[in-house]
Amino acid sequence: MFLHRAYGLVIESELHLPCLTAAESHCLPADITISLAESIPDLPDPILCERWWQASPSATRIEIEGVAVYLVEEGRRIRVKPAEGADPAEVRLFLLGSVLGALLYQRGIFPLHGSAVETPWGAMVFAGPSGIGKSTLAAHFHRAGYRLLADDVCAITLDSGGIPQVLPAFPQLRLKTDAIERLYGKNIPAASSNNADKVVVPLGEGHAPMPIPLRTIHVVTDSGKGSPSITFLRGFDSIRWLADNLSRPHLLQGPRHRGRLLRLVAEIAQMVEVVQLSRPRDATGLDGLVQWLEHGWEGRSRLALALEP
Repeated sequence: MFLHRAYGLVIESELHLPCLTAAESHCLPADITISLAESIPDLPDPILCERWWQASPSATRIEIEGVAVYLVEEGRRIRVKPAEGADPAEVRLFLLGSVLGALLYQRGIFPLHGSAVETPWGAMVFAGPSGIGKSTLAAHFHRAGYRLLADDVCAITLDSGGIPQVLPAFPQLRLKTDAIERLYGKNIPAASSNNADKVVVPLGEGHAPMPIPLRTIHVVTDSGKGSPSITFLRGFDSIRWLADNLSRPHLLQGPRHRGRLLRLVAEIAQMVEVVQLSRPRDATGLDGLVQWLEHGWEGRSRLALALEP
């Protein structure tokens, strides 16, 4: 068995997951177990049943043709039945994507479709649809000296004091090859994913190991051309933007924690900044965008301190 960490959870797995941070034996008992199965039948009474997934209040079954069948139960157990001749890298890819996302939903953790970095002002999250540049922006912050918290799935929960925090995910980024060459050159080690357009960049020490209090969620949009701008989202607008950027929202339909999680979305929208970040799609200007955002974060932090009683 292998011991790993992800999203603040200890994972005991029959599958080796080299892209995850290793955990020590004293961390047992594990929060999550991953085991291989000889077969995984359909759910007996699914609430929802689609072509490749089924959901009940306590279980989600996901089948990826030619890759594997996965069963996620009670937010604690994952069973995996790889397809004959399946590429182990693909089995891991879906396990750490949709499957682990289903487990987060079952545990009542809010998985936002976004990337996050650790900053002196708190965790800064960049959310938005696929292709908007969330990972590339996080990579520019990483190159500027900031540590990555999460890429693609950004898990948010409340700490014991009720403060929203971002949980550390995996020490890696998934980037297009042109972005990798522009940021790091051609010699950085990278492992291909099943997405021919992207590869995985391991970060090692460039990953934040502990949860970080959440400061701002930036919903990234395309301004076409011109200067970047920030629009503060309030009330229902902020809740709607967050709900619209849930990671794999179809997987939310089954878990019994659905109501609690939607209330968590509303609480987060009330407690942290939610802004619309409109920026040009030209990647050559991202270094300038990093500096522009840093200046804004520092200015708002100083203003907040000045207004404290």
